[in-house]
Amino acid sequence: MPRYRFRDVRRFGPVEVGTYIDRYGREAHTAACTAPGCDWSADYLSRAAAELAATAHRCNPR
Repeated sequence: MPRYRFRDVRRFGPVEVGTYIDRYGREAHTAACTAPGCDWSADYLSRAAAELAATAHRCNPR
């Protein structure tokens, strides 16, 4: 499993959005919730989509 180095990390509430280079050499963006018990995360090819998902995410930890 490759290691990703995140850059341009921003926080939107409990969600962090970071940019990295994926295994195909493309720039990719990920959004991950850092709240305890919430396992939500997603990868996107555009920064705008990742930020939109981060602002729209509603935490429901179990």
